[in-house]
Amino acid sequence: MYEHVSERLLTVERFAWRLCKHAMYVLGLLALSAALGAAGFMAFEGHAFGDAILHALHILSGFGLMEVPGSLAGRVFATLFGLYASLVFLAAFSVIFAPVVHRILHKLHLEAQDIARD
Repeated sequence: MYEHVSERLLTVERFAWRLCKHAMYVLGLLALSAALGAAGFMAFEGHAFGDAILHALHILSGFGLMEVPGSLAGRVFATLFGLYASLVFLAAFSVIFAPVVHRILHKLHLEAQDIARD
């Protein structure tokens, strides 16, 4: 997926395209997570789709619960979905910044090779 250490650094245009692809991966993950959360709130709490997606996106964004679920099953789901949302945040952060970190490390390695040749 990324260039090997012996290969040249990507052009700015190709790097921007790589960032866009990673952003699309994250958006897909967030859409899937929002759908999963909405389905859970609809199943366990009986919310309509609009309210269920609002609750799911509220948890995914890090704001927490809008209201405490009434049923035990709803509370368990909200707890597990909150833990899942924390993992999604870490995964999304990692996927977005992986190309940037790789580019920095690749550039530093290429510069170290140039210094070693001199």
